[in-house]
Amino acid sequence: MIGGTSRAPMIGRDAELGRLREAFAAGRGGDPAIVVLRGEAGIGKTRIVQELLTEAAAARGGPPVVVATGQCIDIGEIGAAYTPVRRLLRELRRGVGDEAFRAAAARSVLASLSALLPDLGPEPAGAPRGADILAEAVEQVVEELSRTLHLVLVIEDLHWADAATIALLRTLAVTLRGEHVTTVLTYRSDDVGRGHPLRPLIAELERNRSVAMVDLQRLKRDDTAVLVTELGAAVSGEEIDELIARSDGVPFFVEELVALGGAELPDTLRDLVLARVERLSPDAREAMSALAAGGVRVPHDLLETVAGVDSGTLTRGLREALAAQVIVADGDGYAFRHALIQETVHDELLPSERAALHARYADALDAGLAAAPELAAEVAEHRMQARDVPRAFDATVSAYAHAKASAAPAAAVRLGERLLELWPQVGDADARAGTGRVELAIEIGGQWRDLSEAARGLRIAREARTWVDDDDVLARAALHLLAFISLSNLTRHHESLQEARAGIALIEGRDDAASLATHARLLSGLAAAATSDLAPSEDRRELGRRALALAERSGDEQAVASAASHFAWAASDAGDLEAALNSVRRITTLPSDNPAVANAALFESDILVRLGRYDEAIAAGTVGIQRATRIGLERGIGAMIAANVGEAHAAKGDVTSTLGVLGRAGAHLTTTPPFQSFTVRIRAQALSWDDRGEQAAQLRRDAHGFLDVVLAEDPEEQIGWAEVDAELALNRLESEPDSAARTQLLADAIERAATLGEGTFTQDSGLSRRILPAAARAVATAAQDARDAASATALRADVDRLVAALRRDAPSTAYRALVQAEWARAEGPDPDAWRAAAEVAGEGFIPHRYRHYARFRLAEALIAAGRRDEAEALATEIVADARAQGAAVVARWAQQLASRANMRIAGMDAAPAALREASVSALTPRERQVLALVAQGLTNPEIGRRLFISPKTASVHVSAILAKVGAANRAEAAAIYAALGDPHQS
Repeated sequence: MIGGTSRAPMIGRDAELGRLREAFAAGRGGDPAIVVLRGEAGIGKTRIVQELLTEAAAARGGPPVVVATGQCIDIGEIGAAYTPVRRLLRELRRGVGDEAFRAAAARSVLASLSALLPDLGPEPAGAPRGADILAEAVEQVVEELSRTLHLVLVIEDLHWADAATIALLRTLAVTLRGEHVTTVLTYRSDDVGRGHPLRPLIAELERNRSVAMVDLQRLKRDDTAVLVTELGAAVSGEEIDELIARSDGVPFFVEELVALGGAELPDTLRDLVLARVERLSPDAREAMSALAAGGVRVPHDLLETVAGVDSGTLTRGLREALAAQVIVADGDGYAFRHALIQETVHDELLPSERAALHARYADALDAGLAAAPELAAEVAEHRMQARDVPRAFDATVSAYAHAKASAAPAAAVRLGERLLELWPQVGDADARAGTGRVELAIEIGGQWRDLSEAARGLRIAREARTWVDDDDVLARAALHLLAFISLSNLTRHHESLQEARAGIALIEGRDDAASLATHARLLSGLAAAATSDLAPSEDRRELGRRALALAERSGDEQAVASAASHFAWAASDAGDLEAALNSVRRITTLPSDNPAVANAALFESDILVRLGRYDEAIAAGTVGIQRATRIGLERGIGAMIAANVGEAHAAKGDVTSTLGVLGRAGAHLTTTPPFQSFTVRIRAQALSWDDRGEQAAQLRRDAHGFLDVVLAEDPEEQIGWAEVDAELALNRLESEPDSAARTQLLADAIERAATLGEGTFTQDSGLSRRILPAAARAVATAAQDARDAASATALRADVDRLVAALRRDAPSTAYRALVQAEWARAEGPDPDAWRAAAEVAGEGFIPHRYRHYARFRLAEALIAAGRRDEAEALATEIVADARAQGAAVVARWAQQLASRANMRIAGMDAAPAALREASVSALTPRERQVLALVAQGLTNPEIGRRLFISPKTASVHVSAILAKVGAANRAEAAAIYAALGDPHQS
């Protein structure tokens, strides 16, 4: 190989380089950073990246730096899947060593990565596949390695990125975490216009506040003059002015103009780019032509095979081009010094020259396809450039198969569309492809749907209808199914139902397996889409039952999974959770490597939680997580299942497990806002009942950004947050002595619970019942406080409507008892109602916190009824066990209740300091600050001035403190603080 490098000075980029240095320093400190560097062709993106990498290599005083780069290449609009990712992973593996690379990946991750890096070992039979699995594999390797190494990951020229790489980066841009990671992405902004496939990724990056977008502008006049001088040009002031005007501040053009020396300046930029090449000898120009047909970079061996000249002639030509700085040595090959040179030289080729060179490249690459099947897409592009359509079709067939096998659906679908386009030009296309055009169209349409591009799937379905004979009933029905699903995803429901019914009419009564499976999918989809306004005569569950029966007769696993899932959703939404559970468990009997099984585990654990079978939910969820991990989806569907497990722990009152499980799950669910909301919601609820209300409220506030979107779209999260927000207000109100503050808190609780009357809630009794305890509690509290009678009356009517719609299962029985006890509380003390509610809640089919809450209300009612001995015994039990079961706030209420009633509950005489200390520990950080100042004898205005808050706010804090520590006045609170100090400061 021939050596040689050239490096122009970097001028006028201090600010931009500073941004890159900041990102490098952030990664060095354990704060992952992403920088997107963009600008027009020739502006110097690669040059500034080289400067950063030079500095990174010399970095000291931190984790060792490992640099890995990936280069996108221009081989047509489709490209080989994951081209830059393969190179980046190879460099990463080489940089850290094979042993460390393998250690960073779990077994399933290695199996997934073997599709990209075959030398990791043969891909195991049945290894998990899928774009999400591959993203998770890359994510895990990077995260594990970045614990002890500083990874600097660079992918250049994203404007040429293949579809699979773009799809992968869209996922990683928002999920990739790690510790010491600095990622740099570059692209040519003038090539990425409206409709370019890179645009969605750019939009995603621009919305991400953790991504720095750095725009490289043209050099200013003074900087251009400095660059001219630094390049060693001996030019006059007048010549510099002309050179600056012609280059327009683009560094590449400055370099080319300076390289011309005293030659006459060309008329166009195209002539400028060619000027250096045209001064080369014929041998060098011929070498450059061969190199240009191969792309920006070509290995030496491949170039030697394709060039069509003897080795000595090629070597002389390459040496001359290197000396002229037209090309540079790059590893085991050569690259043009700038992509603009390659593009221009390629465009200058005669059509016959271009076709011949591309044909030679295709022949040379074809010979290596057995060992490197990822080259098929490149071969296909060369065949197209050579105008050899049949062989281009064959290569595209191979590229399509490889893209599917490599978990690259975004690349596969575009290759598939290329096949559909070439089909009429190839006489025996069916035999060459091993399938029919319609069958391929249905497959591709489904892939577009899976990529959330339903409109493209619909277009293919409608176009393919023109290729189908009228007597091909099954194909026509399958196209109706594709159109139905696409229209459903586009929320064009009336049109979708018409497609479903048209498809059913074609195949109803046919008994072959394929027709049964198609019929089942149409019926199950129809069941999912049918609502009162769209299909008033059709019962969703009956449609679901018919679909499931047909699917089972067909023997098609995916049809069974689809039908069982849709029926389960219909039954669940109607509140028939047992029927939903039975249906979803049919899916779990399918082979464990079927992704539908992991999805079924998600649904199963959710239903079990809603049925109050918490131990079963934890057990089923644990198995589901194990299955998801085995197929490489631990951080996707596995994290979603873990969220359900966390909810089960919360219902059982295990706060430590709840926060741990949901914290880990939430870290992996940042790309699925509804589940991210779910993990935050259950954590906030657990914290609120564990007497950490301020932490819960802060968690709620921190999630404000993404919650706005979720709460506008997701009914389950609307219901769940209405419950949590109402409880947060009611739990604060319980210890709030200030009348105005109580009024506001009660109004907040009623406002949140009042969403129970909205359409989504009343239609879905299976989900809505969870808000009943908070809603009824708000109504009863309003009655006791004689506040907000109108809104409370309306809310009570909504609660009664929902209670009347509840099914007769164990959780509903418990919720019904709690509501009845609250209605009794609204009228006056009723120990019997609360005793009944406590007993049924104690059966364990609703969250355990409600048992402690009901017992607290029972203690209140017993005191009001004059049965103090019973109340003392019950309060003692609550204080003893509520804290250990996630209801510490109820334990504090019981303690305060005993203090107000002048009762001495068991244990207070023996350990009064411990109980007081627990109360002080429950104060928020701000409340502890206020208590310390109260102990110093400061008044409310003095406290306000000291803490920069208003006297009114200080008064609110003091009132809350008195209630929480059980003090009758400020003097008693000061005495408690003097005796105990601040436990958090010890």
